[in-house]
Amino acid sequence: MEIESRTFFISVVVVLCLTMLLTLVPVWQLVIIPGIIAGMLNKSLKYGVLSGFIGVTLSWGIYVLVGVITRNVYIILNQFGALIFGEGFAGLVLLLIILLASIFGAMGGGIGNSFMALINAYFEKHPFRDSKAKSE
Repeated sequence: MEIESRTFFISVVVVLCLTMLLTLVPVWQLVIIPGIIAGMLNKSLKYGVLSGFIGVTLSWGIYVLVGVITRNVYIILNQFGALIFGEGFAGLVLLLIILLASIFGAMGGGIGNSFMALINAYFEKHPFRDSKAKSE
């Protein structure tokens, strides 16, 4: 297995675990943090965005599925959907929740990968000071 694809799979698992941990916190906007970490772990932007997208979407999908099965979230979402759209739109609300998660995961992956590219460009232009001191 190539190193880049191995890093991709590891980053998806890391994002999945971190997102599951962050779903326990009431601030749902923190879901962007695992995406940023996924982007930092991958070398290419494509794999960074994809790993953030897959990890966060899969995690929220599992979370919503467990909520629908164990806590009757579908009935609550049906009532919420009835307030906004009309009766019987719980599926649309579920789809919007998963879509929002996937957007946050992909955006976090892009931000994290761009941040690492910026750091790498800085260190290429400005080498470490210890290496200059050793050469003198």
